[in-house]
Amino acid sequence: MAPRLPLSIKLTRRAVARRDRLCEFVQKAVRPCQADAAFAFKTNEDDFARGLMDRRTELWLFRSNQRAYCGDFLAVDMSSPWPARRPSDVIELKRGMPVRIGGGAVGLQLRNAASAVQGLAQRKDLLGAEAAYVAVSGDGAEIVEMFARGARL
Repeated sequence: MAPRLPLSIKLTRRAVARRDRLCEFVQKAVRPCQADAAFAFKTNEDDFARGLMDRRTELWLFRSNQRAYCGDFLAVDMSSPWPARRPSDVIELKRGMPVRIGGGAVGLQLRNAASAVQGLAQRKDLLGAEAAYVAVSGDGAEIVEMFARGARL
C-alpha cells in the first residue's frame, strides 16, 4: 500500500525560483512516484508562486495536493508572533477569471480546503487550533496584485 500523500507541502523561495529545482524539492518533501503529479505546477502556477513570494515575503506558501480538492495553494501570513492571529487563505487559480473573495464558482475544487487548513493548524506554532481561512479564486496575476496592495491577508 502506497503511503498517503499530505494535503500540502511548504514551498521555499529557492525551490520556486528555479523550475528545474521544484521537481527535486517535491520529491524530497513527499517521496517520489505519485508526488510529482500531486504537487506539480501547471501553466503559470510557478509564475504565481514566484510573484506572490517575491512581493509578500511574510507569507508562507504551501502547494496543495492537486488530487485532494483543497485548492491550488494555501497562504499563511506569518507577521503575527501569535499563531491564532495569523490569517490564512486557500487560493484557487482560474486563468482569466476576476478575483473573488470568500466564494465563487470553485466548490468542488475547495471541498477539502478546511481539512488542509486544519492540517496546517496541527503543525506546531503555525496556525491556531481554531484556524479559519478565506477562499480566494481568480486569475493568478490579479491575485498577486491584490495581495501586493495588501487587500487580503
